[in-house]
Amino acid sequence: MTSTKDFKVVIAGGGIAGLVLANMLEQFDIDYVLLEAHSDIAPPVGASIGMFPNGLRILDQIGCYEPIKEIFGGQVPYDVTHTRNEKGEVIGGIDSIFHHLEKRLLQILYDHVQHKDKIQLSKKVTDVKLVKDGVDVSCADGSVVSGTILVGADGIHSNVRKIMHNLGHTLEPGYFDPKEEDNVPCYYACSFGIAQHVPGWAAGEQSMVTGKGRSQLVVSGPDNRVYWFLFEKLPETTYGKYIPRYTKEDEERFVKRNHNVAITPKVTFGQVFEKKLSSTLTPLHEVVYKKWFFKRIITLGDSVHKPNPIGGQGANGAIESCAELVNNLLRVRDNRESGLSNLADNNIQHIFSEVQSARYEKAQAIVDRSHEMQALFAYDNPAISTLVWDILGPLGVDESTLNRMADSYVGGTTLHQLPVPYRSRAIPFHDELPAKPVSKTISNYARLGFVGGMGLAALATSKAFRLPFKELGAWSKSPVLAVPMFNEDPLTLHLFNFLPQLISPLLIYAIEGHRLGNQGTLLSLPSLFSVAMQVQGIGRIAPIYAILSSFLGFETPSSRAVPLHVAKSLIPAITVGFLMPTIMALTPTPQIQAWKHWSALWQFAPPLFNLLVASFSAGLKKWNGPEKREGERDMSRYEAKDVSTLQSVYTFAFAVQATAHITTTAYAWSDPDVSLFQTFLNLPNLVGYLGSQLYPSGT
Repeated sequence: MTSTKDFKVVIAGGGIAGLVLANMLEQFDIDYVLLEAHSDIAPPVGASIGMFPNGLRILDQIGCYEPIKEIFGGQVPYDVTHTRNEKGEVIGGIDSIFHHLEKRLLQILYDHVQHKDKIQLSKKVTDVKLVKDGVDVSCADGSVVSGTILVGADGIHSNVRKIMHNLGHTLEPGYFDPKEEDNVPCYYACSFGIAQHVPGWAAGEQSMVTGKGRSQLVVSGPDNRVYWFLFEKLPETTYGKYIPRYTKEDEERFVKRNHNVAITPKVTFGQVFEKKLSSTLTPLHEVVYKKWFFKRIITLGDSVHKPNPIGGQGANGAIESCAELVNNLLRVRDNRESGLSNLADNNIQHIFSEVQSARYEKAQAIVDRSHEMQALFAYDNPAISTLVWDILGPLGVDESTLNRMADSYVGGTTLHQLPVPYRSRAIPFHDELPAKPVSKTISNYARLGFVGGMGLAALATSKAFRLPFKELGAWSKSPVLAVPMFNEDPLTLHLFNFLPQLISPLLIYAIEGHRLGNQGTLLSLPSLFSVAMQVQGIGRIAPIYAILSSFLGFETPSSRAVPLHVAKSLIPAITVGFLMPTIMALTPTPQIQAWKHWSALWQFAPPLFNLLVASFSAGLKKWNGPEKREGERDMSRYEAKDVSTLQSVYTFAFAVQATAHITTTAYAWSDPDVSLFQTFLNLPNLVGYLGSQLYPSGT
């Protein structure tokens, strides 16, 4: 093995980040010592940890995933996640994807450490000296621990970070922003803890509760435990040294003030708190520091990137940062003949710089998203929260929530020199794709070009097949499809060719409107676009729809699914709701009154199609019997049962449209009196033309 002689990592902090890093270093025979301030490696401070795919994948690499599963007997401790209003009433729900642990995760990580002698307790870091080729770390008990580098994984109140900043101010003034610590914001206070045997609490559930100026996250755990977070907005944002440090008396006042706050219609916060095993009241810092390292000291995890815990990404982000540090250490070790021995200061700082470069933007994104999520739940902006929870919520905001969450995971890193155990998953990580995804910058430029092109297309169709409102007064009673009655071949052929082609946009609007990933967006309202198509014309609405899709569309493959009962309804609905009225409206008949009725009906054919899709799919859903449990329904999206049905829909649409196109083109080609150019490329606004023919000005 490549040499690691004389290289030693000193880790300050025995939390998630510190213990994960210790396990990683052992995997590659890199020497370390871990200094933990507490006398217990897993103190019962009442915290719970949200583990997500990006963090669990790395834990799986170092052999800690299976022990985590064993805590719950291989099962997720709850079956459903509810979003509730401030009265505790359910307003939404998504299939659960969280695994919440308490100090047991710390115990698992500690148990997995092979060299327990390298874990030293009651070792609070009080000072650090930069010495030749290393660091001397002083502890509160008077001991001094030496190493090559120091990793501060000691949380938001990090002593290592404070010492590092002081060293920077002394040795390199201006390296750290002297005002940065004073600018760290705190918007919320949080009561978190663990309760057990709470009366009225439904086991197997998680509740995320909205409220005015507060929100809650309450989760079922093993052994009838309940983990809670209650977030309360501070009267005003505090910063830096003015951020409060709460006492037990402060906690008592907090609990009394929020005692009757509902979690569910049957359970209040006070009832949960009365059954507490442990609890803590703490301010919530939200920050990503500008610089994470100085000389031979680097800070990771909450000590340098601290999000609001409502997003559950704090521990997962810390694990990713540790993985990036180890990856860069191994890269240097493999590229140097002497391995990690005798690394100069500039070598160390280059390693640290690579770690921050790899993690900074994502850490900032996590902090920003967590803040936005908290603001949404706590009605920081009442208008936006009301729109999301009261209006968009019933339309499927939970699906868009899943998409945003997935976006936080798919770019996750791994330990590059350890295999990733196979686990089935619906969404691949970026590093599992056959090609690297394009950057956000390139994607944004491509979207900008696309939007510009579609915008020009919409402007260019200002005279297309749509209602010219200025002329409606003269011919408001004329049917749009009067062309066949005039027996003018170019116009007649154009309609026979053009109208069946509307099947494509109608099906697109309907299918995309029912895809799971589009729920909660304007794309989930196909009737809106079909009606607009009749008023403004497909030439204008199609580009507008394309522009909306470029901003509102989904990226995750799991969001592709269309409910099977909807897919099966499409062919009957398009046949009855659109094809039949179109055929009848285009068919010449001596019964003028009947023809006028069919022509009038055709005006409503596109929205009628959407109405029939809803009706037929509801009937099929009822015919198929009672639905499965919520979790089983949600898992059906991965079975791709709708694919074959959708393929049949596409084949049907192609056959109808191809037949109409080939027939009309062949007729125009074979008739010497019909011009292809006049038929397809040189027609006036059809609606305006028909109106002027039926009701000339002044009549």
